[in-house]
Amino acid sequence: MTPTTDTYVLLRAFVDELARCGMRAACTSPGSRSAPLALSLAREQRLRCYSHIDERCAGFFALGLAKASALPVAVTCTSGTAVAELAPAVIEAREARVPLLLLTADRPPELRENGAGQAIDQVKIFGDAVKWFFEVGVHDASPTRLRWMRTLACRSYWTALEGRPGPVHLNFPLREPLVEEEPLPEDPSARGDGRPYVLRAPGALASATGTVEPSAEAGELRALVSGARRGVLVAGRHERSTPLGRAAAAFAETVGWPLLGDPLSCARRGSAAIAHYDAFLRDPGTAGSLCPDLVVRVGDLPVSKPLRNWLAALDGVPQVALDPEGAWQDPDSVLSHSMALESAGALTELTEARLQDSGRWVPAEEDWLASWRSADELAAEAIAGVLAEAGLSEPTVASELGVLLPGQATLFVASSMPVRDIETFWPAREDPPRVLCNRGANGIDGTVSSAFGVAAADDGPVVLLIGDVALAHDIGGLLAAGRLGLKLTIVLLDNDGGGIFDFLPLSQASMARAPDPHAGDHDGDGDGDGESIYARHVSTPTGLDFAKAADLYGLAHERAEDVPAFRAALERALARDSSSIVEVRTARAENVRLHRHIWSAVSEQAMR
Repeated sequence: MTPTTDTYVLLRAFVDELARCGMRAACTSPGSRSAPLALSLAREQRLRCYSHIDERCAGFFALGLAKASALPVAVTCTSGTAVAELAPAVIEAREARVPLLLLTADRPPELRENGAGQAIDQVKIFGDAVKWFFEVGVHDASPTRLRWMRTLACRSYWTALEGRPGPVHLNFPLREPLVEEEPLPEDPSARGDGRPYVLRAPGALASATGTVEPSAEAGELRALVSGARRGVLVAGRHERSTPLGRAAAAFAETVGWPLLGDPLSCARRGSAAIAHYDAFLRDPGTAGSLCPDLVVRVGDLPVSKPLRNWLAALDGVPQVALDPEGAWQDPDSVLSHSMALESAGALTELTEARLQDSGRWVPAEEDWLASWRSADELAAEAIAGVLAEAGLSEPTVASELGVLLPGQATLFVASSMPVRDIETFWPAREDPPRVLCNRGANGIDGTVSSAFGVAAADDGPVVLLIGDVALAHDIGGLLAAGRLGLKLTIVLLDNDGGGIFDFLPLSQASMARAPDPHAGDHDGDGDGDGESIYARHVSTPTGLDFAKAADLYGLAHERAEDVPAFRAALERALARDSSSIVEVRTARAENVRLHRHIWSAVSEQAMR
């Protein structure tokens, strides 16, 4: 065989093993050096290969697809800066614990550091953001090397998936010629009956200290919970397909604890769920009156800053995190216990223990849950009153989506204000839609592409709630609608800039509000057009007409002017077979006033 034939035979074995392990999707982007990788992936019928024109979109699409499916997704790209384009998605995958397999093409050693084109140092380019890096030598396709390549594929797949999931990077130096014309020879090295070459079940994570057995931790958790009279269960982001949301709701109802569930946890459900803690915990009097004697935390920290501040201020109150993947979500250093227990299973065991042996449990303090419910109801009443007078607004959109979306839907939320509004205004309901967000590193990179990746994995409708800056940041991601035939309903909040910054002291600082002397200075005389430094360099209004963007990328577009029009436009968008944008225009300054009016109304209601 020729060296090129060897390369393709080895890569065929590698991709075959990925499919045998369970991989079902891959993302490609154009390039010459990566042709052997792209062709090998695309020719594997068990994989659905999604084509993208740029690597950043491909990386974030794969991230969304892996997040929604809970399976590793492969991403391949050509050499050079194409690899660097994957970095934001790799970092998000690492922080959000999403399994990805990065298959990057590279120049062979003789074309490195000597001026050859499209060659950069790709060895460990992602640093500690990946779980494992390996430089793959592709040489002769001997029986020994074929077995090694199959083992490598299995190791890569299981490494990305098990323990704390995350990205794995394999770098493939490939020599020309890069295309093989002749039929490939047979490969007898695979296992029989379709089994992976190396079968490995993702193992259980060891305990946090390495000295406490999980059974001992479960006993310690039961002792803490059974003795609490004013317990609180906090459920943060948990985007896996596990029963954590229902387990949390059942536990809280059984023991009489309030359940503070971030919408990203799928736990804002059940009779113990408290929906508006973000609003009423801003009031010092209310927050101070609701002091627990134990906090149990599952998932990541919630988005809500008032809730995080409240947790940080609970001096001397034991706080227990169920953290089976060692995420260490504790920026305020207030945890008293970090237990390597699987959250849904641990809560279910506690619920069953409480039902079977209630006599040994200290009952929850009388009116403890009722006091939280009262605060929640008063906050809901105050919020509803303000929103009824405000008309169509950003908080109204978040609230409406929480009611209108069917239970089988998935809402992908952009970072910055959209995810915060979902946290504040999303109601509790028995059948909440799944809510996802790139909250690992909290960036706005690749939001559109990630949402399309979710649409590729989910059978139900997928809705993206996004602001104009985040949409402009990933406008190229809209290509997935037509090129990949995917349906996504985009709810666009267009306030002409980064609205979240208007809530910060920076927006009112005199040096930031000063005119930018270079704004609109076309003649170079230093005399700008009066636009402030803050507007030009921080809030960054885009001035884009997104109806034209929708037309360019082949999406339907509607602009809603009031609440009934928004409901009707959303209904039409969900009924379409293709992607669409429902646009809501708002004013940033009015949005800030509305939020502050809501918070004030909640505090006033609590004091009555």
